[in-house]
Amino acid sequence: MAIRTTSTSDGVKTPVPLPHLLRKLLAASIIPPGDWEVSTAETRDAVLAAPDDDSLLQALFATNLLTAFQLGRLRGNESHTLVLGNYRILEKIGAGGMGVVFRAEHVKLRKPVAVKALFIDGEKNRRALDRFFNEVLAVTRLKHPHIVAAVDAGEQAGAGPNGAPVPYLVMEYVAGSNLEDAVTEKGPLKIEQSCLVAHQVADALTEAHRQGLIHRDVKPGNVLLTPDGTAKLLDFGVARLPTPEDRMTKDGARLGTIGYMAPEQVRNARAVDARADIFGLGATLFFMLTGRDPFDPPVGSAGALHPPSARDFRSDVPESLNAVLMRLMALNPADRVPTAEAAMRELLPFLKSITRPTALMDPLGDGAAESWVETVPDGVPDAAPVPHQILVVDDQVDVRRVCKLALAGDGARCDEVGNGNDAVAKVRETDYDLVLLDVDLPGINGEQVLRRIRQNPPSPHIKVIMLSGRTSGDELSRMMNAGADDFLTKPFSLVQLRARVKSALKLKDAQDRSETLNSQLMTLNAELERGVSSRDSELLHARGAMVLALAKLVEQRSAETGSHLIRLQKYCRVLGDAARRTPAFADRLTPDFLQVLEDAAPLHDIGKAAVPDYILNKPGRLDPHERVLMEAHTTNGAETLQEVARKYRFATGFLQMAIDVARSHHEKWDGTGYPDRMAGEEIPLAARLIAVCDVYDALRSRRVYKPALSHNMAMMTMVDASPGHFDPSLLMVFRSIADKFDEVFRETGE
Repeated sequence: MAIRTTSTSDGVKTPVPLPHLLRKLLAASIIPPGDWEVSTAETRDAVLAAPDDDSLLQALFATNLLTAFQLGRLRGNESHTLVLGNYRILEKIGAGGMGVVFRAEHVKLRKPVAVKALFIDGEKNRRALDRFFNEVLAVTRLKHPHIVAAVDAGEQAGAGPNGAPVPYLVMEYVAGSNLEDAVTEKGPLKIEQSCLVAHQVADALTEAHRQGLIHRDVKPGNVLLTPDGTAKLLDFGVARLPTPEDRMTKDGARLGTIGYMAPEQVRNARAVDARADIFGLGATLFFMLTGRDPFDPPVGSAGALHPPSARDFRSDVPESLNAVLMRLMALNPADRVPTAEAAMRELLPFLKSITRPTALMDPLGDGAAESWVETVPDGVPDAAPVPHQILVVDDQVDVRRVCKLALAGDGARCDEVGNGNDAVAKVRETDYDLVLLDVDLPGINGEQVLRRIRQNPPSPHIKVIMLSGRTSGDELSRMMNAGADDFLTKPFSLVQLRARVKSALKLKDAQDRSETLNSQLMTLNAELERGVSSRDSELLHARGAMVLALAKLVEQRSAETGSHLIRLQKYCRVLGDAARRTPAFADRLTPDFLQVLEDAAPLHDIGKAAVPDYILNKPGRLDPHERVLMEAHTTNGAETLQEVARKYRFATGFLQMAIDVARSHHEKWDGTGYPDRMAGEEIPLAARLIAVCDVYDALRSRRVYKPALSHNMAMMTMVDASPGHFDPSLLMVFRSIADKFDEVFRETGE
């Protein structure tokens, strides 16, 4: 541990003991010893120069070794409240009838958490203590993307009033603010965002009710909003547990929040069911839409005769949504929306683009849901450019000079020539990535140069952009057919030039990556071919290992986890086994077919090896050019596998299924998918099966462009919000065995 030293008269340095208070703070981990060790000499000198304890505390605060909250507690002689178990308390972030919530961190792991603690004398407040542990039991039963997760729990001896123990619950720390504060500060939410948050809360309630828990205090203050707009339900302190011995509420006791409690809960908090939470959900949605509490006078008073209309306070609320809101807040439970899942379905039509499968399953649609809390960035910075070799061919010196100056700024190396013959010679000598080629050249013209480049290409994917100031549409079409990749009409701007060149080079890089993957596949298949005399089972195991290894190379470049491929294979087996028991698929889904499908499934996205990283991991919406490159992963993957199949004539059935899966797993039943706009039975059955499995897993998993969805939300999106997306017969099978998909995800989850 770093300590101050002083020198004696003979020059020998001797250690000076740290002040008693500082040693105490370090020993208790109120200040992490590691933070003191790495502090600067200037910081240590400032702290150790303090003449008394109060000055020392002030110096620790000024040097950021203590927070303002810690400083206040230490000056109040309450250091015993600053460490609960393995967690050091940093600041107070909330308080209520069921405890105080702090921002904290694990003293060893330094992981941020939220700690809810109950500072009471348990002997005098046994019922409050029982309710606190009620919350601990309730939250530990729940694992859901829209419920704040429990991490740990415990009791700290001597930290409470009169030396009483302090029970505490450790939860995930959720950055953001609660819904009440956010709406109060910024005003009512957009209609679509309000419905999305309500839908997410209903999703959380569906899981709680499935576990037999009634929250009984659904309100804006108990809904946290993350910076990306995700809702998290918290505070199960007054939840009613499913078993009679756990229901400690006395008949007639009032638990909940006035204005958000259902009438039956006002009368008797014990005699409620899930519909009480539906009432709170509706009241919370009303608050999001209007910025007002819904009932004035409050529920239970003589003046509260019917639920209010949001349209009285906000005219743009659709009549249909207002009707749903009135059903959610119906004063008679019999008139209320009966379940949280039913509430999700009622809200689904108002989510619009947010629940379109293309917005949730991949980044090719309109992008992730717009967040009113914090705007998601449109993209991530491109990686540092790799120098490309470019040849500029034009008989005008000024054009060549402008092109070189513009492209050199992007890191490219540019050569220039002024006629066609020199251009052909240069291309033979140098491995260029791209040629900017004028149509009108002395000697041989640009079209002739283009044809010679394509007849003897120096590299497989060299790009050629034609330049012309007078070429007709027919002539340009002829040159495109001769192998031109793009064209620019003179005069062109520097922005146009750089954009076209950048686009062409990105495509070349993608094709080069695909070529490398193709070579790896053929090498590995050749090794398997040489070992074909081994037992068939060994060959199958080798094939499976090869498939997973190559697929993981792609997966590791994206934000997906390694479990995705394993889950996909398990989903295929579950769905295939169920489908083959139905008349629609009994003849086609043989055991051999399903085994090959399970083996080939990980190759569905193998073409993403040719997609640039900045597109794979972009958190926002793809632009049209990026969309084209992303969609090309289907054809790139299929072409790579076709090349392997042409050169190596074994395992043709396996490779053909892998080709079908790679190319067609984004086709849709109604013909609106890609790349071939296939429809109905035209789509290979293997690809239809993979589509269901892949979309489910994509919805359940967090990606850079979207949050993870719960099982219920994924089901609803696929079954109710995706008309025409999937084979309807397969969708029916999926719906019947969806719980097994949820089991696979939970067993092999993120």
